[in-house]
Amino acid sequence: MKGDDTKLIEILKKDPDNISALKNIGMLYLYKEDFHKAVYYGKHLEKLSSGSDKTSRYYRTQAHIILGQAYNMLGDRKEAFINLELGKTIAIEEKNDSALGSIYNGLGLYTTNCYKDYYTALKYYFKSLETVKHSNYRKLYSILMGNLSLNYYLRKDTTGLKYALECYHLGHKSNDVYLIRIGSTTAAYMYYLRHDYYKALDYIKESEAVIIRNDINDRTNLYNIYACILSKLNRNTEALFFFKKALTYCNLSQQSSILNAYIEYSRFLMKRKRYADALNLLRQGEEYIRKNNIVINKEEFYKAMSEYFEQTRQFDKALKYNKLYQKENDSLFNTEKEYIISDIQTRYGMKTLEANYNKAQFEKAQKEKALLLLFVIFIIILIIAGALFYLYRRKSRLYLAIAKQNQQSVYREQLLEQQIEELKKRTNHSISASLSKYTGSSLSGEKGLDLFNSLETLMRKEHIYIDNMLTREKVAELLNTNRTYLSQVINEQTGKTFTQYINEYRTREAVKQLSDPQNDIPLKVLSANLGFNSMTTFYNLFQNMVDLTPTQYRTSVKTLYKQKLTPTR
Repeated sequence: MKGDDTKLIEILKKDPDNISALKNIGMLYLYKEDFHKAVYYGKHLEKLSSGSDKTSRYYRTQAHIILGQAYNMLGDRKEAFINLELGKTIAIEEKNDSALGSIYNGLGLYTTNCYKDYYTALKYYFKSLETVKHSNYRKLYSILMGNLSLNYYLRKDTTGLKYALECYHLGHKSNDVYLIRIGSTTAAYMYYLRHDYYKALDYIKESEAVIIRNDINDRTNLYNIYACILSKLNRNTEALFFFKKALTYCNLSQQSSILNAYIEYSRFLMKRKRYADALNLLRQGEEYIRKNNIVINKEEFYKAMSEYFEQTRQFDKALKYNKLYQKENDSLFNTEKEYIISDIQTRYGMKTLEANYNKAQFEKAQKEKALLLLFVIFIIILIIAGALFYLYRRKSRLYLAIAKQNQQSVYREQLLEQQIEELKKRTNHSISASLSKYTGSSLSGEKGLDLFNSLETLMRKEHIYIDNMLTREKVAELLNTNRTYLSQVINEQTGKTFTQYINEYRTREAVKQLSDPQNDIPLKVLSANLGFNSMTTFYNLFQNMVDLTPTQYRTSVKTLYKQKLTPTR
């Protein structure tokens, strides 16, 4: 990648209107994360491709892709959205699947960066995968694996590790430094979340080498995660060096990376009781949020502020920022619950004030004191009864919302897995095939991933988890390995024990079956069919995953189905 821009610049010196070179250099600067230069060349490309012929429309679509993604990373929401939508319109009209896939990927990043809506972002990535299937755009498939992993990282979910590693391996297979950088960085994120700091360090070191060798920007993000990993390994002098280094590259980095650097550096200082320095960084971060209207990492910033004021015993300010953190962090359902509580408190407070006022008036008349007491008690009973009824109605709606979300999640997950499997077959990106050369090696990262994918195939296609006598020995025998290797690879890839891993599949299958309103199988039979030896275990695992018991979930699913069948008047 390094030096490619020099060649393209030489071409453009001789021919400033070379639209092919303009498109290539614009894309190159996107990959290098030099978004100001990407905008510069993207605008010039857009200007030169204003015609109505097919070639002009192709290059205008490319210009909108470059501008949409560059403006997105620069924090210009309006220009990012306009360009992505304009590009989408042309790509659909021209039936350009590869361009449309890039635009959906850009919309996924836009939704994440501007609105922190990870579920809508996932929808766009899914749409991108659909279009990639038709265009055979292999590089975009790999990029999507990295973005899926990043989506999981932002939700603090290590499930995205397999996507990060797939992006990483595909990058090495195609010798694409851009994909290697994405894969190694996201893998470092995932291992950091899993507290496997030595593996995280290996991947971030590789990412640093790629970034420096190819002159890629956003080094604030690189050195910030580098410093966080070193801090966890108690290499504090090095960590401090990299925290400082991260902030020296702010003018070349993404806004979310800069804010995250303020957050993590201040936490590092707080642990060392350097509260004045920590507060200075937090104030800079607060001003940065205000000026740039940043969404990603905003909740973590408020959490860090609350931690600072709590540690410095300024509890009123700690409470203030903790409330801001909760407001940012709450999910749809937690927000709903907060609304219920707030509404009841408001109504109860108004009634209490009214009762107190009446009591003060009645105290002037001794003869009516007993009547006043009865009146207040009656009002309180009414409030409690109303509140209970209100909570019951809200709870029912909440159950329905949870059931609906899980039904949609089951459907989306099935489709996404199907699309990924189809795409792997089409593009010949099967991890098992690409790693077959490692069959004679020890349980390295590559062979471990190969073994894990074979296990996943048994779980997803053969449904071996329904065997209630299933043991590690049985599964190891099916995979032609031993129980120690099996336990090791499950832990490395999922962070779970063998039993947790098997039970998670059983529970997910229970959610899937109970999401079908036509399914009337008794819960005891369902539990046994899925391999559970205890109804208590089944109920506990199901409730932990869905926040509802199986009975509550089934009732809610059937209610949703009846509502759907009922004609709207």
